[in-house]
Amino acid sequence: MQIGFSKHIKISYRADMQTVIIRWQQPVTFTEFKMNCLAILSLAKEHTACCWLFDCRSKGEVTQEESDWLSKEFYPKALQLVASHVVIAWLLNPRQMQRLQEGATLTAISADSPDVKRRAFLTEQEAVKWLEDAMEQLELKNNNL
Repeated sequence: MQIGFSKHIKISYRADMQTVIIRWQQPVTFTEFKMNCLAILSLAKEHTACCWLFDCRSKGEVTQEESDWLSKEFYPKALQLVASHVVIAWLLNPRQMQRLQEGATLTAISADSPDVKRRAFLTEQEAVKWLEDAMEQLELKNNNL
């Protein structure tokens, strides 16, 4: 189900995966990036969706400034407003993925924490599979509590 669309993003919710998806269609400024991410929060809160797919392949590379903002401001806000944990699959272009594999540090994408599980992918199929597996693990964990 498509929820929002503008000239540079599409935001949707997939009920079958309990996942909010944001797809950037073109490069955006830092301010636009922040506004786009904050738009996810209201949709995620509405559906109590703790799994998200960030498709940045057409956006261009995630910058250090964006990564810092996500880690220091966005993720804490998400944990406060949406759920006590979130799972985020990042779809990246091959160049950015290569830079991460070579040691580039973008904590928002590559550094797991107990409350924010995240991983980068080149293909949507891999990302969806990982999200489904992560959701299963969360459900098992919650059922054992």
